[in-house]
Amino acid sequence: MIFGRFVQKKEVEMMRAARKASARTIGFLAALVAVTTLGASSALAGDGVQFSGDCDRTYVNKRVGEEQWAITWEIYGNATGNVFKLDGSDPSFIECVLVNETETEEVFNCYGSSACAGPPCGGSQWTLIAENLPIPLAFFFPPGVDPLSPFEQCEIVEE
Repeated sequence: MIFGRFVQKKEVEMMRAARKASARTIGFLAALVAVTTLGASSALAGDGVQFSGDCDRTYVNKRVGEEQWAITWEIYGNATGNVFKLDGSDPSFIECVLVNETETEEVFNCYGSSACAGPPCGGSQWTLIAENLPIPLAFFFPPGVDPLSPFEQCEIVEE
Protein backbone atom coordinates (compact mmCIF):
# COMPACT_ATOMS: atom_id res chain seq x y z
CA MET A 1 0.00 0.00 0.00
CA ILE A 2 2.86 2.39 0.76
CA PHE A 3 4.32 1.73 -2.71
CA GLY A 4 0.95 2.57 -4.29
CA ARG A 5 0.84 5.93 -2.47
CA PHE A 6 4.43 6.63 -3.53
CA VAL A 7 3.61 5.94 -7.20
CA GLN A 8 0.44 8.07 -6.99
CA LYS A 9 2.41 10.92 -5.37
CA LYS A 10 5.08 10.70 -8.11
CA GLU A 11 2.39 10.83 -10.83
CA VAL A 12 0.84 13.94 -9.25
CA GLU A 13 4.29 15.59 -8.98
CA MET A 14 4.99 14.80 -12.64
CA MET A 15 1.62 16.24 -13.74
CA ARG A 16 2.24 19.43 -11.72
CA ALA A 17 5.73 19.79 -13.22
CA ALA A 18 4.34 19.30 -16.74
CA ARG A 19 1.64 21.94 -16.19
CA LYS A 20 4.21 24.36 -14.74
CA ALA A 21 6.59 23.76 -17.66
CA SER A 22 3.72 24.13 -20.12
CA ALA A 23 2.64 27.50 -18.70
CA ARG A 24 6.23 28.81 -18.71
CA THR A 25 6.87 27.48 -22.18
CA ILE A 26 3.73 29.08 -23.63
CA GLY A 27 5.03 32.39 -22.29
CA PHE A 28 8.43 32.02 -23.90
CA LEU A 29 6.92 30.84 -27.19
CA ALA A 30 4.80 34.00 -27.22
CA ALA A 31 7.98 36.01 -26.60
CA LEU A 32 9.69 34.17 -29.47
CA VAL A 33 6.87 35.01 -31.86
CA ALA A 34 6.94 38.66 -30.73
CA VAL A 35 10.72 38.97 -31.09
CA THR A 36 10.87 37.27 -34.48
CA THR A 37 7.84 39.14 -35.79
CA LEU A 38 9.24 42.51 -34.73
CA GLY A 39 12.60 41.63 -36.23
CA ALA A 40 15.83 40.31 -34.87
CA SER A 41 17.87 43.31 -35.96
CA SER A 42 18.65 44.23 -32.38
CA ALA A 43 20.98 41.34 -31.53
CA LEU A 44 22.17 41.19 -27.95
CA ALA A 45 25.61 40.32 -26.64
CA GLY A 46 25.94 36.55 -26.62
CA ASP A 47 23.45 36.06 -29.45
CA GLY A 48 24.65 34.01 -32.36
CA VAL A 49 23.93 31.37 -34.96
CA GLN A 50 26.36 28.89 -36.54
CA PHE A 51 26.08 26.15 -39.15
CA SER A 52 27.16 22.63 -38.16
CA GLY A 53 30.36 21.35 -39.79
CA ASP A 54 28.34 19.35 -42.34
CA CYS A 55 25.93 22.27 -43.01
CA ASP A 56 22.89 20.12 -42.11
CA ARG A 57 21.96 22.04 -38.93
CA THR A 58 22.21 25.41 -37.32
CA TYR A 59 22.90 26.12 -33.66
CA VAL A 60 20.97 29.11 -32.37
CA ASN A 61 21.85 30.92 -29.15
CA LYS A 62 19.62 33.96 -28.65
CA ARG A 63 18.03 35.96 -25.91
CA VAL A 64 14.24 35.89 -26.27
CA GLY A 65 12.50 38.12 -23.74
CA GLU A 66 13.84 37.18 -20.30
CA GLU A 67 15.27 33.86 -21.47
CA GLN A 68 18.34 32.54 -23.28
CA TRP A 69 17.51 29.99 -25.99
CA ALA A 70 19.96 27.30 -27.15
CA ILE A 71 18.34 25.58 -30.14
CA THR A 72 19.53 23.02 -32.68
CA TRP A 73 17.58 23.18 -35.94
CA GLU A 74 17.80 20.52 -38.64
CA ILE A 75 17.68 22.80 -41.69
CA TYR A 76 14.12 22.62 -43.02
CA GLY A 77 13.29 20.07 -40.30
CA ASN A 78 12.72 19.68 -36.56
CA ALA A 79 14.13 21.84 -33.76
CA THR A 80 15.18 20.89 -30.22
CA GLY A 81 16.77 22.79 -27.41
CA ASN A 82 17.01 24.27 -23.98
CA VAL A 83 15.60 27.49 -22.62
CA PHE A 84 17.42 29.09 -19.70
CA LYS A 85 15.69 31.68 -17.54
CA LEU A 86 17.79 34.72 -16.79
CA ASP A 87 16.46 34.74 -13.23
CA GLY A 88 18.32 31.47 -12.58
CA SER A 89 15.25 29.24 -12.27
CA ASP A 90 15.20 25.74 -13.74
CA PRO A 91 15.63 25.32 -17.51
CA SER A 92 12.93 24.09 -19.87
CA PHE A 93 13.36 21.69 -22.76
CA ILE A 94 11.60 21.92 -26.10
CA GLU A 95 11.05 19.69 -29.10
CA CYS A 96 9.41 21.16 -32.18
CA VAL A 97 8.22 18.98 -35.04
CA LEU A 98 8.01 20.58 -38.49
CA VAL A 99 4.42 20.39 -39.77
CA ASN A 100 4.46 22.94 -42.60
CA GLU A 101 6.65 25.56 -44.23
CA THR A 102 6.47 28.57 -46.48
CA GLU A 103 9.21 30.51 -48.28
CA THR A 104 9.69 32.66 -45.16
CA GLU A 105 8.60 30.51 -42.19
CA GLU A 106 8.79 27.09 -40.63
CA VAL A 107 5.60 25.95 -38.87
CA PHE A 108 5.97 23.66 -35.86
CA ASN A 109 4.04 21.70 -33.27
CA CYS A 110 6.10 22.20 -30.10
CA TYR A 111 6.32 20.15 -26.93
CA GLY A 112 7.83 21.22 -23.62
CA SER A 113 9.13 19.61 -20.47
CA SER A 114 10.94 20.51 -17.30
CA ALA A 115 14.00 18.55 -16.12
CA CYS A 116 13.48 14.91 -15.24
CA ALA A 117 13.72 14.45 -11.47
CA GLY A 118 14.14 10.67 -11.78
CA PRO A 119 13.03 7.71 -13.87
CA PRO A 120 10.85 7.11 -15.66
CA CYS A 121 11.73 10.10 -17.87
CA GLY A 122 10.42 11.26 -21.24
CA GLY A 123 7.04 10.20 -22.56
CA SER A 124 4.32 11.66 -20.36
CA GLN A 125 6.59 14.46 -19.09
CA TRP A 126 6.28 16.17 -22.51
CA THR A 127 3.19 18.24 -23.25
CA LEU A 128 2.00 20.05 -26.36
CA ILE A 129 2.71 23.74 -25.78
CA ALA A 130 2.09 25.25 -29.23
CA GLU A 131 0.39 24.03 -32.35
CA ASN A 132 1.06 25.41 -35.84
CA LEU A 133 3.62 27.88 -34.47
CA PRO A 134 5.17 29.93 -37.32
CA ILE A 135 8.81 30.98 -36.86
CA PRO A 136 10.58 33.12 -39.47
CA LEU A 137 13.48 31.37 -41.19
CA ALA A 138 15.71 34.35 -40.39
CA PHE A 139 15.61 33.30 -36.70
CA PHE A 140 17.55 30.13 -37.57
CA PHE A 141 20.28 31.56 -39.84
CA PRO A 142 23.33 33.77 -39.29
CA PRO A 143 22.94 37.40 -40.42
CA GLY A 144 23.24 37.80 -44.18
CA VAL A 145 22.40 34.17 -45.05
CA ASP A 146 19.69 33.86 -47.70
CA PRO A 147 17.05 31.49 -46.24
CA LEU A 148 16.15 30.35 -49.75
CA SER A 149 19.70 29.20 -50.55
CA PRO A 150 21.56 28.70 -47.25
CA PHE A 151 23.75 25.82 -48.43
CA GLU A 152 25.51 28.08 -50.90
CA GLN A 153 26.66 30.17 -47.92
CA CYS A 154 27.99 27.35 -45.77
CA GLU A 155 31.42 25.79 -46.06
CA ILE A 156 31.48 22.05 -45.33
CA VAL A 157 34.34 20.82 -43.15
CA GLU A 158 36.34 18.25 -45.09
CA GLU A 159 37.57 15.26 -43.07
